[in-house]
Amino acid sequence: MSEKVILCTGANQGLGFAILKVAGLRHPTNTYILCSRDLNAGQQAVQKLKDLGVTAKIDLVELDVTNDQQIAAVVNHVTNTYGRLDVLINNAGIIRLPSKDDLSAARNTYNEILNVNITSVALITTAFTPLLYKSSAPKVINISSGLGSIQNSLTKKMGRSPPYGASKIGMNGLTVHMQVAENDRVEADADGTSGKPRIRYYACAPGALKTAFTNYWPNGRSPEDGAEVAVHLLADDTNKYDGGSYWEFVDNEMKIVPW
Repeated sequence: MSEKVILCTGANQGLGFAILKVAGLRHPTNTYILCSRDLNAGQQAVQKLKDLGVTAKIDLVELDVTNDQQIAAVVNHVTNTYGRLDVLINNAGIIRLPSKDDLSAARNTYNEILNVNITSVALITTAFTPLLYKSSAPKVINISSGLGSIQNSLTKKMGRSPPYGASKIGMNGLTVHMQVAENDRVEADADGTSGKPRIRYYACAPGALKTAFTNYWPNGRSPEDGAEVAVHLLADDTNKYDGGSYWEFVDNEMKIVPW
């Protein structure tokens, strides 16, 4: 795999940490930008990765995905330090239960979920797009959920969380529409005069994991198992996985998830 600059939001623990651990051990020539809202927690995560044997470069940055000033600061840092971004992993996300009795509180909860899980993904992706265009094969990997599949939600027994599930369906829709807009741009630039490569956008479902996000659900997959889908996508140098697709890694293979 060619050397890449890879940025992952919400990476000081849980799935984001596991993605950097698995990818860092498997592909040590890459540079991994670990984003954390709390720099102390981020520093501990960097040290833990080193203790686990990760020799790849880990660059720690402070990033609350809802803070536009911090987003701009990280974009400036990546611009000045690397001049490009090869892979953006939008991993940061939240789950909340809205009040059943207080409409104003419930509205605030829905707004918070959608702000983190959809709006911030859109804004961060937009902010990093100029840097992604500096890559020869840019990718955006949006960490979705099995609950983001409308078909599976209707036909399979799954966890039920309407606010969270709806936010992931919305994230999947954002992924699709960003891809088709990019495809239209490439088609309009048929002679390649813009010099901009085609960004590939992905949604992926890591599965229910045994992490703080799920209160360490005992039946959950290990975060390292959940990380595999993102690691396979970020490592694809042969365009095996086309943009505008939705993936999971189960039974030791990549599989398409129905929308």
